[in-house]
Amino acid sequence: MILLICQLVPANVNGQTRPTPKAVTTPKTITPAPTAITPTTGTTGAPGTYTVRGAMSDGALLKYTHLAILDAHGKVLSRWITDSSGLFKITGLAKGRYRLVNSALDIDTPFSIPRQSENVLIVNVSPCSFGSAKAQKDIKAAKPMLLLSGGIAPVSTPKDDYFEKKYTVKYHDFGDAPQNVKCSAAYNKVVIAFLDKKFGKSWRRDVRTDVIGLKR
Repeated sequence: MILLICQLVPANVNGQTRPTPKAVTTPKTITPAPTAITPTTGTTGAPGTYTVRGAMSDGALLKYTHLAILDAHGKVLSRWITDSSGLFKITGLAKGRYRLVNSALDIDTPFSIPRQSENVLIVNVSPCSFGSAKAQKDIKAAKPMLLLSGGIAPVSTPKDDYFEKKYTVKYHDFGDAPQNVKCSAAYNKVVIAFLDKKFGKSWRRDVRTDVIGLKR
């Protein structure tokens, strides 16, 4: 838009001056084109990265809890810790798939960027009396077990005794007080990998069919 501004210029009329209007053109205002906004961590300012905020809870928020961020290939990218309120903020993540891991608590939570950068990532922790961390400790102590889905009352046969002695592993049946199946599967996964490495997969032909999480 062009605005006209009147400027008074003296003119001589009958020996006197009078104002004469003169048009003055003001510069045209140019509005710059909008620029794209690149997501950033909000702290480092690195272009193309995102921030993920979340909380860890086992019914109550878990404060000062360690977390590791793994990429899609299982490589540890960074480590973080929840604050005094059980909250965490992970920065500097590019687009892709990740895992949030705490082996001691049997946490292995997948998430993706940028999806999780747009909402709070809640990690629920189920208390496990058995899990991958305990399996590793039992193997180190030469006392690994295979957890069974079983029934109300534990059942044992001479074939079980033979298997336990041959492969140096004990069967464990929770009976009428089973624990979380996910926790049991996490425990067995570690022990199964240990047996595969030690004996090959031939041991699977001799194992009981009610071992939780086992695929023959």
